[in-house]
Amino acid sequence: MEAGSTVVMTVAKSENGMTVSVLPGNSLVKDAAKNKFIPICMTGTPEEIDESFLDTALRPIARANGLLSNIKDFEQSTIAAKAASEMEKKAKEEQKKVSSTFSDWLALAEKNYGEDKFKDAITCLNNAEKIADKVNGGQTKIDAMRKKIQEVLGEGTMFGAAKEDKSDGKNVKLNGNTKSAAAEKPAEKPAEETADESETTEEE
Repeated sequence: MEAGSTVVMTVAKSENGMTVSVLPGNSLVKDAAKNKFIPICMTGTPEEIDESFLDTALRPIARANGLLSNIKDFEQSTIAAKAASEMEKKAKEEQKKVSSTFSDWLALAEKNYGEDKFKDAITCLNNAEKIADKVNGGQTKIDAMRKKIQEVLGEGTMFGAAKEDKSDGKNVKLNGNTKSAAAEKPAEKPAEETADESETTEEE
């Protein structure tokens, strides 16, 4: 018998001798289908029941137990599939969070670079590099920007830095509102709008 398999047997006296009813089940199965089984009933003398018990009861019980076992296996596979799905969902959420954090560090490095804060930019790159292996193409992006900063700082050259480093250590932490330097650049007014403003000033 499979794990959790049960057999409920009831014996009662009858006019012709005795009645035996047998009901198979499985305590591990939660599906309501297990409640659809009806007892196998046999009526006769003790000798008659003893002779026919194998064919009448045991074989059908074995088939019923096999069916219940299949239901149990299906339920367990469903639970396993659900758990795997939840794990996959959690992994995707974690990956999304890591990718977002990496992008924020890179954007902050770009912002510092645009403000000539090169050492601060390198600090941001170092933080991004801690999770670069979890982001597709992460290390390549860091290496490209680090090379750009090194060229401006004149590292490995005879002529020194091309620009003065204005790093102040004030913009090397993520605050949830990180944007690239290009994104923070104010938009220029259209030429027509500027011309209209000039005409209004002259009339006044």
